[in-house]
Amino acid sequence: MPPLVQALKDYDRLRRRRFHVPAHAGQNFADSGILSDPFRFDLTELDGLDVLSEPSGCLLEAQAQTAEMFGVGHSYFLVNGATVGLMAAMLAVVKPGEKVLVSRNVHRSVLSGLILSGAEPVWFLPERLSEWGLWGAVTVESVQAQLDAQPDIKALFITAPTYEGIGSDIEALGRLCRERGVYFVVDEAHGSLWPFSDALPASACRASCDVVIHSMHKSGGCLTQGALAHLPHGSKIDPDIFQQALNTLQTTSPSYLLMASLDSSVHYLASEAGQARITQIINHTLNLRQNLVKQLKHFRLFTPQSERANYWDPCKLYFRHPGIAGEEWAADFEERHQIAYESASPDGALYLANLGLAPDDFSAFQSVFLQEDRMLVPSDSSSPNVQQAETLEPTVLLPTMAMLPRDAFFAPDCRVSVEEAAGRIAKETVVHCPPGIPVLFPGEVILETHLPYLEGDSVLVIA
Repeated sequence: MPPLVQALKDYDRLRRRRFHVPAHAGQNFADSGILSDPFRFDLTELDGLDVLSEPSGCLLEAQAQTAEMFGVGHSYFLVNGATVGLMAAMLAVVKPGEKVLVSRNVHRSVLSGLILSGAEPVWFLPERLSEWGLWGAVTVESVQAQLDAQPDIKALFITAPTYEGIGSDIEALGRLCRERGVYFVVDEAHGSLWPFSDALPASACRASCDVVIHSMHKSGGCLTQGALAHLPHGSKIDPDIFQQALNTLQTTSPSYLLMASLDSSVHYLASEAGQARITQIINHTLNLRQNLVKQLKHFRLFTPQSERANYWDPCKLYFRHPGIAGEEWAADFEERHQIAYESASPDGALYLANLGLAPDDFSAFQSVFLQEDRMLVPSDSSSPNVQQAETLEPTVLLPTMAMLPRDAFFAPDCRVSVEEAAGRIAKETVVHCPPGIPVLFPGEVILETHLPYLEGDSVLVIA
């Protein structure tokens, strides 16, 4: 049997409870009958089926209906994931040599946009929740300080919510960008449900933004790679310019199965049945949180401070063990209890409460954590994790940029051993997916603190 086919079948046979992306969790709840017979409907740009790069028929209508449901001016189907939307946004808002203000916790696709555009990144740090090992909100004060210091900045790119569901005051940030004449791009990839529920934070689609990106497969229920780009009402970007940027990057052979899944999931979320499912999942999650917070004595479940709660997605479940690295205990739970996690780090593990989960999935999840928590003894609480989070801090400080990312990408290179890399200029991106946030970019000076993150025996540097 082909190895990938075998691996997929092997995973399916494990029957794990899927607290991870994609959000459908193996359930075909948002399909309109297309995916039940995929080869029959695996078609291309034929007569009557429109052309994604120049939509004028059914795709134009589908995108217009999507824009109406999201409350924006224009929506675009993305078949290369949120990645291609972020790269297209970069091409649409900055030119070579222009400055773009970028929060350090952006997805690696933003770096790809910097390389393609030739723009100069101006890095800044969002809040850092060192106790948890998490990135926090982007504050208005931090952005204003950067814009005051460098008034020639043309655009701002931020991630909100973060991978773990922490949002920012997008409304205030949008007003600031409008006042300064700065383009504002929001990577809302992990907040695809936000426009569809008042129980979740307000979406950037309703704020003064120029581009908003949604990764629909992560939380909206469509097939993997399905995503959306939106130009909200009042966006300063010409829709034709954004379409041109997309056409430069997206495949000329888009999957109609993927687009049909994307179209179906959007309509499902806006339907009565979809609204009921969203409400049900949120209620199950809130009940789960309430029960765990009351009963857990050793595990800690992340909940933001009250002043940040309005910008936070409770469906992201991030836990810390009192004495063991996240990679160890999360993998152990998955193996022994069939509770599959989304991501893990030395600091903790992330689980996602998805649309495809059933009530018994939540019951099983709660039982596992309470059972494991009861098995811990007080001595386990002498936690090394807080210290781990503190020692990781130097790797997330603002880097020293020796070259523009584009210049570094095209510069002559050589390989050196990891031991010899400190002080050299990085040629490659060091990133772990998920979450896809780079530790090191091309053009940055490699520090001693980067070395533990350089996998393998050698690293690519500028010659």
